[in-house]
Formats: sequence, C-alpha cells, structure tokens
Amino acid sequence: MCGGTPSGVSFVSRGCRHDFADLEPEKKLAAGAGWLQDGGMTNDAADVLQVTDIHKSFDGVPLLRGVSLSVKAGERLAVLGPGGCGKSTLLKVILGIVPADSGEVQILGKNILSLARSERMKLLRFVGMAFQQGALFDFMTVRENILFAMENMTDFPVLEREERVNALLDAVYLPAAGRKLPSELSGGMRRRVGIVRALVTDPKLALLDEPTAGLDPVTSTVVIDMIHKLAARTQSASLCVTSSVEVAFTFATKVAILKDGIVVGQGTWAELHELGDAWITNFLDLREFTPPAPEKMRSV
Repeated sequence: MCGGTPSGVSFVSRGCRHDFADLEPEKKLAAGAGWLQDGGMTNDAADVLQVTDIHKSFDGVPLLRGVSLSVKAGERLAVLGPGGCGKSTLLKVILGIVPADSGEVQILGKNILSLARSERMKLLRFVGMAFQQGALFDFMTVRENILFAMENMTDFPVLEREERVNALLDAVYLPAAGRKLPSELSGGMRRRVGIVRALVTDPKLALLDEPTAGLDPVTSTVVIDMIHKLAARTQSASLCVTSSVEVAFTFATKVAILKDGIVVGQGTWAELHELGDAWITNFLDLREFTPPAPEKMRSV
C-alpha cells in the first residue's frame, strides 16, 4: 500500500501513506471507524444497545432467527452458544458489516441499520470492537495500532495517549510489545492487543468476539478483570460473544443463550436453570463449572 493513494482519508505510518477507505471493513471498524468528527451525539437512551427481532440468512439458510437483546450502560452481557450458532454474525450485523434481512439495531438511540454511511461512521465513534483475530493493521506497530484508535476516536491529549498505551499493555502482560509488528506476535498476543485497542478509547459500547480464546487461564482472568475495571470506570456497556460457559459467567452480569440462531434463554445462572429447559441445563452443566457469586459479579 506504499506510494500513491486513491482519494479519501489517508494517513502515514512507517514511511508509507495509506488510504483509510481501502482498508478491510473489520480493521477499519476495529481501529478507527470514527474518523469522522462527532456530530453532537448524546447518550439519552435507556439502552446503549437494543437489538430487536434480527433475522439473517445466507443462501436461503437462516442463521439468525428473531434475535432480540439489550445492554444498558455499565451492564455486561454475554451471548453464549456452541460454534456456528450465529454469534459472530450477530456482532457483524450490530456493526453494520453484514446487513440484516430484517429487524432493528439501536446504538445510543439510533437505528444503525437505517443510517447513511457517514452517519453510521459517526455513531461507531462510540463503539470499541475486538475481533477474534485482532484485526490489527499489519503495517503498524502495536503502539501505533493503539494510538491510531485514540487519535481518530478521542480528544485525549498526547501525554495521556502514551500513558494509556503503556498502562494497558502492562495490564495484559505485554510491556515490551509496543515496538513490535503484529506479525512478530503470537495469536494470543495479537488478541490481547486487539482488546486493548477496543477499550483504550473508553467506548460507550464495547463488543468482544471470543475475547479469551487461545489464552491460558491466568491471562484470561487478567483480561476479563481489565475489561471489568475499565467498563466500571467509564460505565461502558459491554457485549461478549463466546462458546465458553466459564468465560460467559465470569465476564457477564447476565447471559443470553443462543441456539440455532434463536435466544432460547436469558438471565443469571440460577434464572437459566430455573427455566427447566433440558438443553440449556445440559449445556451449562457439561463442564461442571461453578459460577462466581452474584454479589462478586456485581461488585467487580
């Protein structure tokens, strides 16, 4: 991508000029979807995220079948389900990467599915996204990846940006990774950097796709604790999709169970068991996991 650039927003990294419009959608949304200036967005909505009756099919095969859920400020929701049930597709619908066949997605009171592209990009300024594979810019160092998000999505002063990069990389056990390129990192390290980049801007809504997949248990606990602390400080709404029962109930204040594209249950561990659904009970109890006490989850 070095050399001349097409028309549009561009930036310079490692001696090369890059056109933002030419980037892959996941990388653009993950690291700087809000390059447009804030158009006066305010958060007067009771729900930061409201998903209503979302349907999505591929080649005539339904993947999401009437999904509805909501997340309020300061709330952490996990969408839990087996592989292939539509979790990652749901995130892409929420972001507008994949168009829904029908339904509505409101972020901060605005229906993102009906917005013009420019208005959608303004709205996504308030959203942090961590994709499964990190979606890092391969031509930027780790430090540049994280700074890029803050430079284009916040008004943080220069010194604060640098301090945030150092503090959050320390928090996920990557203090020496700032000058490395993504290609020099393991998959788990790239995932951690992607989570840092998603949260460093203090988003109103944080979306996390399998945030601890491939991480060892200790690092997984550290990452979830970091998400909890940052979300509590900023009162961000957080939505995590995962196939891990342990991650879902350690991360979330409530859990939605997704099966075959349908939310078949939603609530706490006890509330989901009280539904009396044999499939839900078997799915939750298969690993013999003991969830954190509700009091501890609320106080994190």
